[in-house]
Amino acid sequence: MLQNGRLPESLLVFVVGILSDKLDGFLARKLRVEKGMFGRIIDPVSDRIFVAFSFLGLYLTPLKTDVSFFAVFFTLGQDILLAPVGAYIAIKRQRAVVSLLGKLATLYQYIFVLLLLTVNLTGFSLNPEPFELLLILFNLLSAGHHLYLWLLKGRSGVF
Repeated sequence: MLQNGRLPESLLVFVVGILSDKLDGFLARKLRVEKGMFGRIIDPVSDRIFVAFSFLGLYLTPLKTDVSFFAVFFTLGQDILLAPVGAYIAIKRQRAVVSLLGKLATLYQYIFVLLLLTVNLTGFSLNPEPFELLLILFNLLSAGHHLYLWLLKGRSGVF
């Protein structure tokens, strides 16, 4: 859709995707529905796939204000590194461990995509570099914190 120049529809699909993910989590907590092992693994994996396709779409589509290779590389690189390790840890320990930094990084990734889609839709001129540097910083901090929680802290029996 994005590659066909349909920015309003792309923005709508992205917003609906974010809202449906948040509604799912809210309803699960409100109704006290506990996810099984499959749900604990597939929910964060589907979030990461959603983010990955969003960034790839922005990168592969010629836009007035686009995303750099480095922003996409660090966003997808974090996911490629963390997804298999996170799934393994969740299966081994029978629970998923998600860090606050990971949640903040995902929130900022959502904001970043929304910003780029909105800027391109409205035709505003914006230098994305400061926003990309913050994105890369969040991705690196999140990846490092997850690895610390899963690998180093996990060995000491803290969780």
